Amino acid sequence: MTTERLSFDVVVVGAGTAGANAAVKLAVGGRRVLLLERRGADAAGAQWHNGVLDWQFDAAGVARPAPPERAPTAPRTHIVGPDGHYGVCVQDNPVTRADMALLGRRLRRAAQDAGVEIVDHVEGIDVRTGGDRLVAVEVAVAAPQKPPRSLSVEAALFVDASGRAGVLRRHSRPLAPWCPEIGGDELCTAADHHLRIDDVDGARRFLDRFGAAPGEAVTMVGLAGGFSTRAITVSADLSEASVLVGCLANGRYSTGSRMLSQTRADEPWLGASISGGAGLIPLRRPYARLSAPGIALVGDAACQVFPAHGSGIGMGLLAGSMLAEAVAGASDPGDENVLWAYQADFQRTHGGMLAAFDTFRRMSTALGGRGVGRMMRAGLLNENLVRAGLDQRWQVPDRAAMPAMAYRMARVPSVAARMLPLLARGQLLYPMGGRYPIEADVVALGRWNSRVERLLGPLPS
Repeated sequence: MTTERLSFDVVVVGAGTAGANAAVKLAVGGRRVLLLERRGADAAGAQWHNGVLDWQFDAAGVARPAPPERAPTAPRTHIVGPDGHYGVCVQDNPVTRADMALLGRRLRRAAQDAGVEIVDHVEGIDVRTGGDRLVAVEVAVAAPQKPPRSLSVEAALFVDASGRAGVLRRHSRPLAPWCPEIGGDELCTAADHHLRIDDVDGARRFLDRFGAAPGEAVTMVGLAGGFSTRAITVSADLSEASVLVGCLANGRYSTGSRMLSQTRADEPWLGASISGGAGLIPLRRPYARLSAPGIALVGDAACQVFPAHGSGIGMGLLAGSMLAEAVAGASDPGDENVLWAYQADFQRTHGGMLAAFDTFRRMSTALGGRGVGRMMRAGLLNENLVRAGLDQRWQVPDRAAMPAMAYRMARVPSVAARMLPLLARGQLLYPMGGRYPIEADVVALGRWNSRVERLLGPLPS
């Protein structure tokens, strides 16, 4: 089998939403782009529904989803503890569910319209470097009903959008010290399914238990450890329901698939699955370094995921657009200084917020299921705080609300002892993003990263 030799300005590995959007934006900016995907193109990326935020689509320059890609928005979300105790109701829920399979297809069509060449069914990526810089990839292509072929592709810039595995990232010597492998305490095992409703009366009884109406969401937290959720949204016409479940993937709690099975056992009014999927999602703050000579990371490969509840679609879209903007007009899009501008922009804009919310993920883990239940019963979550988390925007505590919060914390001192230090660390972490080094300076980056790590502290056991 002969090897076909190709040359592009940019090679993007991973054709999910983050990679496809990066390819679109880079091609629109005048770059010749090749998009590689290990699966069939239509199967790339997440294939289930996910929560999306309109402000992130707007900021990324991506058209907002429209039906059928976009599901009806749940006007209210009811948050309850693991014992079913009512917690807080969020009015005007900012989160909209969207079909990731349809969103991915829309972005890949846009990429092709912009001139991006897509090659799917790629196997066995080998990386060639020149010094510390990635200069080429060699891949085998085994598309169904087509002769196998081999490609050797040179490019000035390689974009790793391959997900948490980081198939390019791990071959970059400069990035290796900054991108540690993610363990189970920083992974979420999640499942999301769209189901038919077999028993309408059963669905109504479920909603009545929580004072919810058809079309609204009920989210139970703390069911399988402190960081865990079961969110059920019943459609307005009571014909269908969406179920999202997840917990830490450290082996001590459950898995997304098992949580889904338990949900169906607990709520027998749920019927057959219409669509859905499961996966592992990184939960830590973004890696401190997102680029090196010839390579940039976007999406899950960069851990650009909202840590408090594991949503990464919006951040991945933002990252791809910010990368394209950073390299626009550069004679060498893979130059270290050019790519440093991308990572500095992302960290200064979003990094502090994501690190601050990482403390919330750590706090829920430290509290455990019982602690989360006690926190909910004590009324330590209010609508504004929950909405800020759903909207992925940091909120400075309202001083007028602090006396009431202090009173509630005094009622549960063991919970307060775990919550307060982590909440204080979040307040200190939020401005740290704005102190990210602007210039390419690895020594300065090391100092910045050490300060962030000290503020975050060790992972709770």
